[in-house]
Parts: sequence; structure tokens; C-alpha cells
Amino acid sequence: MTLLTLKITYKTGFELKLWRRGMNWDQERAAEELGVSVRTYKRYEKAQNIAKLIELATFALSTKMTKE
Repeated sequence: MTLLTLKITYKTGFELKLWRRGMNWDQERAAEELGVSVRTYKRYEKAQNIAKLIELATFALSTKMTKE
């Protein structure tokens, strides 16, 4: 049995912004893809720490984009 370990690296608002830019998305697109309002997304980018759910969602979206 193989154990799969996932490393989630988007833990701060600044890192979330870097992720978004790496995806070539504006804040509106990132908010839409994450299923949050633009206002909420902007708050995430200003935060010291972001919610674990958003970390997981960014990982899932990154994985989805690399498969396309």
C-alpha cells in the first residue's frame, strides 16, 4: 500500500496571491473558481492565514488545470 502525502503550500494571503498570479487569473476569476464573492477573496489575499478549506481548494484547482 502506498501512502500519498499532499503538501499544501498556500497558507498566507500573499502565497494565495502568488498562486492566483501563477494561474494567470484576476481576483474575479479566482473568486469564481473558489465559489466565494470577490469581496471575500480579496479578504483572503490580505489575511495572515487562510482557511484550510481554501488551501485544499487551491490545490484541487491547480491539479485540475494541469490535467487539462
